[in-house]
Amino acid sequence: MAPKPKPASSQPTPPPSVEDLFTTLNKHINASAFQNAVKLSDQILAISSSDEDAIRCKIVALIKDDRIDEALSAIRSSPKSLDDFGFLKAYCLYRQNKLDEALDALKG
Repeated sequence: MAPKPKPASSQPTPPPSVEDLFTTLNKHINASAFQNAVKLSDQILAISSSDEDAIRCKIVALIKDDRIDEALSAIRSSPKSLDDFGFLKAYCLYRQNKLDEALDALKG
């Protein structure tokens, strides 16, 4: 006799917690899966749009994945100006061969 199918649950499953998402994000970063790290950072930012760690992880993952234009765009659209964004912005500008702008970003 075939097993009976389980009835479909009418309650949707709750979204994963931010802590669980950060745990998975850490695994992706350690495995150098930077595309997945960016996606997870976006999920965290959808829950908590001003999470500094998620913003920083997203920008660094974009840089490591050689998506410099997107990293620079993420820095510019960030709701907060974080302390080390000047260095990250300067690095992105350096990678785009915009040396004068990179130097200005470092000075600021």
